[in-house]
Amino acid sequence: MRAALYGFGSIVFKELLHIRRDPTTLIFALLVPMLQLILFGYAIDFDVRHIRTIVLDMDRSRESRDYIQSVINTQYLDVVAYATSPDQAAEAVRRNDERVALIIPPDFARRYGTDRPPTVQVLVDGSDSMVARPAEEAISRPAPPDSQSVEPRVNVLYNPQMRTQIYTIPGLVCVLLQLITVSLTSFSLVREREQGSLEQLMVSPVGRLGLILGKLVPYSVLAMFELVGILFLGRLIFDVHIAGSFLLLVALAVPFILAALSMGLFISTIAQNQAQAMQMTMLTTLPSILLSGYIAPRETLPAPLYLLSEIIPVTHFIQISRGIVVRGAGLMDLLPSVGWLLLLTVLLLAGATARFRKSIA
Repeated sequence: MRAALYGFGSIVFKELLHIRRDPTTLIFALLVPMLQLILFGYAIDFDVRHIRTIVLDMDRSRESRDYIQSVINTQYLDVVAYATSPDQAAEAVRRNDERVALIIPPDFARRYGTDRPPTVQVLVDGSDSMVARPAEEAISRPAPPDSQSVEPRVNVLYNPQMRTQIYTIPGLVCVLLQLITVSLTSFSLVREREQGSLEQLMVSPVGRLGLILGKLVPYSVLAMFELVGILFLGRLIFDVHIAGSFLLLVALAVPFILAALSMGLFISTIAQNQAQAMQMTMLTTLPSILLSGYIAPRETLPAPLYLLSEIIPVTHFIQISRGIVVRGAGLMDLLPSVGWLLLLTVLLLAGATARFRKSIA
C-alpha cells in the first residue's frame, strides 16, 4: 500500500505549484461559475411580459381607447406602434417588428355593451411559442369587468398548433453551429503553439491576415455541411419544414459562421494554453444559449443583458433562422440581423488579426 502511494505528496505539491504559476486558469476556474450564476439568475425568466404590440384602431372612439388601455393594463402587452391598415399590421408581425397585432373594427363603439359584442381581431406571432401563449392568454383574459363586452378572435400565425419543435429546432441549429465552430477554432493557434508548429509559420512568408483567413475557410466549409445536415434531420425526424427560401438561409449562414469562427480565433489568440481556451469557450457557451433568445425571449432580459446579447452572433442568426424557417421572411425583413452579423464578423476578425503575433510568447 505504501509503495502504491509513494510520491503522492510530491505530485500534490507539483500540481499546486502549477496552479500557482498559472493564475489566469485559477481565476477562470474560481470566478467564471460565480459570474455565470449572477448573470443567468437574472437572464432566465419565463414570465413573459411587455410583448411588443401594434394596434390598428379603425373606430377611434372613447370606447376603443379604453379597451386599448385595458390591454396595456394587463402588463403583458405593450403598444409600441399604430398601424394605418390591416396589411401594415400583419406585415409588422411577419417582419418580427412586433409580436402581436390588435385590429379594432370601425363599429367597435356602436356594438360595445350590446348583445352583439364587437369582434377584435388579434394576430399573434406563433414562431415563438414562449411569447405566443402568454399573449393569447392576456388578450383573452378580461381586465376590467366591462371588457367581457368584447369578443377577441385570436389568429396564431406561422405555427397555429404552437408545436414546440417549430420553435426550438431553428434556434437549436444556430446554437449547435456556434458551439461547434467556436470550439474548433478556439484551440487552433494554441495547439500549434504548444506543438511547436507555430515556429514554422514564423519563418514563412504568410501574413497575419492570410493565416487567419486560411484557418477560417476549411472550418467554414465544414460548418456549411453541418448546417445542411442538421436542417435535413430536422425535417426528416421532427417534420420542421422551411417556409421561406432554403438558399437564402444558407447564404445568410455565411456571415454567422464567419463571425463564430472569428470569435473562436480571437479566443485562441488570448489563451496561453488549451485549458484556458476551453474555459474561455465555456464562458461563451452559456450566454449563447441563455441570452440569445433560444430558450427564453430576449424581452424578459434586463436592459444591460439585452444589450450584451446584441454582441453574440447566434442572437442574430436565431432571428434569421426563425424568420426564414417559420415565417418565410425575405432578405429585406432580415437586414438588421444581417448587418449585425457583418459588423461582428469584421470586428472579431480584425481583433484576432491584430492580436496575432508571428512570435512565440
